Amino acid sequence: MCSEGSVISIGRRRFIHSQLLLGSCLFAGPAALVNAQQAANIDAEGRLSKFFNLSRKLLSPLPLNTRLDKRVAVRMLAALNAEYPHFPQQLDVFPDDPGGRDRHSELARLIVASWYTGVVGQQLVTFERAIMYRLVSDVLPVPSYCIGRPGDWASPPQIRFGGG
Repeated sequence: MCSEGSVISIGRRRFIHSQLLLGSCLFAGPAALVNAQQAANIDAEGRLSKFFNLSRKLLSPLPLNTRLDKRVAVRMLAALNAEYPHFPQQLDVFPDDPGGRDRHSELARLIVASWYTGVVGQQLVTFERAIMYRLVSDVLPVPSYCIGRPGDWASPPQIRFGGG
């Protein structure tokens, strides 16, 4: 017969062994998750960099005083990924330096239209930073901003000819 002390000793050994296994799994689990998250972040940063550089190439030459905003690019890429599930894969295989045929592809037109209108699908990504408003900003304000006194829109325009 086993004494009571030896039963507790075997139970303790199993308990300690199971705790060590559990502890190593708990330690390895988050480490694996962190590594997976780091790989996803590197992939996302690479995709954002490609999207931003590709956007600049597709939109060049941009008019004076028109630069692409990286913060808008982050929001636009997220909206494109959400609206079009295959967009990330299409972006990955799209050439870094698009030629004439690539510049007229559906993906290229989608990227250019998103930057010009500031809209992806039904989602507004940017209003003030949309290129269509910045192209005419020297003459026309962004439609939401008032440039005169209240009710100024009701007055007939003052037409000026020449430089004065």
